[in-house]
Amino acid sequence: MLKTSFKNLSWDFYSKLIIIVYALLQILRWRFFPQFLDMHYHILTAWGFIQAGGYSGWDFWQYAPFGRPHIYPPFFHILLAFLIKSGASKIILAKLFEAVAPILFFLTLWQVIRRNFSHRLAFFTLLAASSSFSFYLSLINNIPATLAIILGLFIFDRLLKKEFLRPLLLLTLCFYTHIGISWLIAITLLLYGLFDKEYRKPCLRIFLGALILSSPILFKQLSALKFLSRAGGYEKYFCEFKTIDYLLALLGVILVFKREKKYRLFLGLFLASLVFLLYPYRFFSAQGYLPIIFLAAFSLDFLYEISRNKKAHLRCLPYVLGCYILFLSPTLLMEKPNRQKGIVYKVYFADSALTDMMFPARNKRMASTSLWFAGDYLSAAEIIRNNSKDGDIIYATLRPVGVSLGGISGRATASALFPEIGPVKKFDPVEVSAIIITTRYDNPQWLSYIVGKYSLVKLGENKLFVLYKNPAPSVSVRIKKASLPFWLIWCIGSVFMLLYWKGPLSSRRK
Repeated sequence: MLKTSFKNLSWDFYSKLIIIVYALLQILRWRFFPQFLDMHYHILTAWGFIQAGGYSGWDFWQYAPFGRPHIYPPFFHILLAFLIKSGASKIILAKLFEAVAPILFFLTLWQVIRRNFSHRLAFFTLLAASSSFSFYLSLINNIPATLAIILGLFIFDRLLKKEFLRPLLLLTLCFYTHIGISWLIAITLLLYGLFDKEYRKPCLRIFLGALILSSPILFKQLSALKFLSRAGGYEKYFCEFKTIDYLLALLGVILVFKREKKYRLFLGLFLASLVFLLYPYRFFSAQGYLPIIFLAAFSLDFLYEISRNKKAHLRCLPYVLGCYILFLSPTLLMEKPNRQKGIVYKVYFADSALTDMMFPARNKRMASTSLWFAGDYLSAAEIIRNNSKDGDIIYATLRPVGVSLGGISGRATASALFPEIGPVKKFDPVEVSAIIITTRYDNPQWLSYIVGKYSLVKLGENKLFVLYKNPAPSVSVRIKKASLPFWLIWCIGSVFMLLYWKGPLSSRRK
């Protein structure tokens, strides 16, 4: 008994050590946050919700003044909007969420696996999660997806505790948080029900119940399918492959059939991850890598178990693999730097998440490059605020810049970050905008042409941007009234929390 407790404490100690190291590394990277484009979009969308007075199903803050259908699940934007309305700084919120998200994921992952499987497997799961720097970056760069994965882990936790209401509520919240991850979790539940007859009916009931409760956002997404285009398919040219991890995962697929049925949850998750095949980057390098983590960890745990009483060289195998994953872990990368150049293949050695966090300049990739230059962005935002009024529209020749500066300055933008859904009407973005932001890399002839055509007046410049004022913008932003006002959202959230708190009482088995 004492010996078993000591072993459990040892595995927990090593797990906590991994989490603490990552937390310290995240703190050291604070000045680089927000490092990715998505966070700027979320800030601008939250600002749009505030202007609308709640959730808006029409994206008037991008492609202004005409806008487009808004189908992105709203939970994270509503959370941001409430925090911004309470007085929190937009930039601090962006930094905080990117800094905290991976640590929350690691903590949740560790707790869920140790509660439902074993302390040792929980450690190996953290170890396997440390292999892919690309996956680690996705936890930082794609906050709603990370939140949805965390919700999914809690769903598995409550499901294995034989609860019904809490998994139902959490899966519903998943659908209101991220499109892809919600289906990953939902399909996993269906598959696990097929693998384990005891959970077949509960999983089906949770799946169907969540679809009913999520029908408003699902209907909204389906109704906008006719507006979708293939403009956002460029990410298929950015993939990273972890060969040893996939071999370990393949072994894990075989091993799950030799253990308790609850381990087949990992297999269900792997099969469900095939929904990301149309998005190779997500399947190989980001959220689709999650089941590989579980299956590889299961293999490491198995190898440790069978080698404990073997000869010395066999006993070393799990330790060698563990150190290999934690520090060395080579990666095959496929990148396409721009649309003109072809695909480039690279091999990065010593490319684990831990190694790349400790030595960020060693193995650079696009997703790890911080695009936040505080001095230039903040000074440009100040020029925009001082030379425009509420309701004015801005336009940047580089789309992400317009979204970023729009969110910081509190202005709608005539462009958009994600072009998969275009504007409802074609228009001249310069003509409708009060402020035009150009970059140092824009074509001088084209810039001279638009300055003359629209009689643009130069307002200021910094190392990155040159800002102009349009003396006669043709229109202003057209704010759409909220489909769901904040007071009603607050009421729904309160009911959700009450039901979640009552969950164990109403779902406990007799």
